[in-house]
Amino acid sequence: MRKTLYESLRIAFPELNDTAIPEEQDEFEHFVRWLNSYYSNIQKIELDDFRQNGIDECHRLKQLGIDLDELKNQINDDMASFYQMYDSEEEETSDMHGYDFEFSFDVIFNHIKIFIEPYELSLLVIERENPYWLLVPHNDELIDRIIVTYNHTFGDEEPMQLIE
Repeated sequence: MRKTLYESLRIAFPELNDTAIPEEQDEFEHFVRWLNSYYSNIQKIELDDFRQNGIDECHRLKQLGIDLDELKNQINDDMASFYQMYDSEEEETSDMHGYDFEFSFDVIFNHIKIFIEPYELSLLVIERENPYWLLVPHNDELIDRIIVTYNHTFGDEEPMQLIE
């Protein structure tokens, strides 16, 4: 099953065809390093700073010529509106902290989806403390195979999912 994950990802990222599959196929750090062997194919969002979201590094976004500054500006605008509302609330900030992260991730992923929509790409997200995301060709069978084999390899506690 593990090998199937890497073989499926080679379809999504053909530049990895000549890259040796990691010996420790179920080690997440090796998985990320393998995916990013040549280009930044998988990006991480820093929990403490939504601006550290991997958009500038994402090879696919650069390949498509997507206006990364515009994408980041739209994310920043939505986040600024949220923080203005946040500042006006009387609620305890620690109660809002978890919601803040969830909202930040939703804003980032929704804007990425909007920008990639015309390009037949899909957004996959790995739910970790600091989420990871990658863009793959929109092919239902391939996406399903990647998600199922990833979740089998790395477990369902930090699953991969398609953002629809």
